[in-house]
Amino acid sequence: MTTSHMTLAGRVFMEQPELIAAAEGTSVFTDLTTRLEPVQIGGGFYYVAEGDLLLDGDELRLYALRREAANNDAVPDPAPSAPLEASAALTGISVAGRPARWEDPTSLHYCVLKDSFPSDDMYHTVRGNMAAATRDWQATCGVHFRHRPEWDKADPAASPPGLDPTLLFGVRFVDAQGKFYAAAFFPTSPPPRRRVLIDPSYFDPALRFDRVGILRHELGHVLGFRHEHIRNGAPPDCPNEEEGNVIDLTQYDPRSVMHYFCGGGGTSDLQITDLDRAGARKLYGPPITG
Repeated sequence: MTTSHMTLAGRVFMEQPELIAAAEGTSVFTDLTTRLEPVQIGGGFYYVAEGDLLLDGDELRLYALRREAANNDAVPDPAPSAPLEASAALTGISVAGRPARWEDPTSLHYCVLKDSFPSDDMYHTVRGNMAAATRDWQATCGVHFRHRPEWDKADPAASPPGLDPTLLFGVRFVDAQGKFYAAAFFPTSPPPRRRVLIDPSYFDPALRFDRVGILRHELGHVLGFRHEHIRNGAPPDCPNEEEGNVIDLTQYDPRSVMHYFCGGGGTSDLQITDLDRAGARKLYGPPITG
């Protein structure tokens, strides 16, 4: 794996291998490895954190170091300036104090890997819902997603950037045994990790959340937004998540598309709110016209 395809956490521990033992010695690491659900995707093994954030072993160690430092009101020795790859109204990711965003947000090309889905109906459902969710973000701020159907028949195991350098990500089915409805990535993720994953539970007739809304939420992560309920002002009974390297783009919004169902906040339809729009436009500007 080249350094450009290595995660931030991998680079941190390659440069400072002594931190591996430090991370694994924290009580947070012990708790996370006991509590978090493991899942195997392709040839990789991940822990599911925060509901839809996939962490490999190195990412879990770095996540634990940051959580331990936050618990102790201290800054961890590595003090990495970039965020975790996998995981904003709106909370954005900070890289060296600046929000992480796509350099060219007008060319966010993707495919929907048809052969990964067990049925044509599932493929067409996700294809249609992706079109609706991307339209909603395009009407929100200055981004443009483009579906590239000519790549939908590509090998599901292939990395979309390896198929075509202009492809940013692929959407594919993966059986995570209900550990998430869908999962995505962040602008800081290396190319092989740029994928939107759809679990069979996404198609459950009893699903309480709007399916287009779930993809709106995941595309919010793709654009660089973290969960809204991790920030100050959120109810204390919302999930305790790693808060390092985030930037508040607006005031707290309990109805944000990025908010979980907790503490009386969150919505089942996961609509983009006015505060979401204000925060997204700070990062990407107004919608593209013409």
